[in-house]
Amino acid sequence: MKKLAVVFVLSFFITQAAVAKTEKFGTWVELTFSKKFLKKFEFSVIPEFRFQDDFTMDEYIFEGKMEYKPFKFLNIATSYRYGVNVKKSGNEKMQHGAVDITGKTRISRFYASLRARFTNDADTDEIQWETFYLRPRGKIEYNIKNWKTDPYFSYEFYYDFKNNSVFKGRYDIGASRKIGKNHEVGVYSRYQDYYYARKSVNIIGLNYAFGF
Repeated sequence: MKKLAVVFVLSFFITQAAVAKTEKFGTWVELTFSKKFLKKFEFSVIPEFRFQDDFTMDEYIFEGKMEYKPFKFLNIATSYRYGVNVKKSGNEKMQHGAVDITGKTRISRFYASLRARFTNDADTDEIQWETFYLRPRGKIEYNIKNWKTDPYFSYEFYYDFKNNSVFKGRYDIGASRKIGKNHEVGVYSRYQDYYYARKSVNIIGLNYAFGF
């Protein structure tokens, strides 16, 4: 646990060093509860809470996700999200759907994955179900010998089919740790970079997952 604390502190200071260059800072907390069945299927319920820099609620999301794993190296998933964006003028409700295809491989102690996501979710004010996006994400995770906490780095970008352009990227550095057979906790620092006039955002994320 001491090593996990070190990873958390490092991630925190990385974000603090960058936040001075950006207009916003946020904290995201995600909980995942999943159940495997029929060997190759898994269903998850994922509530998520997003806070502004003053720790007031900015957005909360409830997601249902179904995954199918036909092979060890391939995962196919579909999900539905219902979200509420908290605003002074009145809350805004959002509905998002997504289809994911993820390929995974292992080279020595490195684990690499590439995910292709097709969705209408872009964290923008675009009209829902009228604009769709491709969100590829590459992730590299390293398994340190005799250490249950695995650090990782990932990059994701958002391609807008309607405007034929890439408008946002996400850079994550973090770590996850399994606790027993059913629990996993994680922490990450995320730099959300908008490729236009909108200011970028720094995010500290906390994850907890329970599988049974």
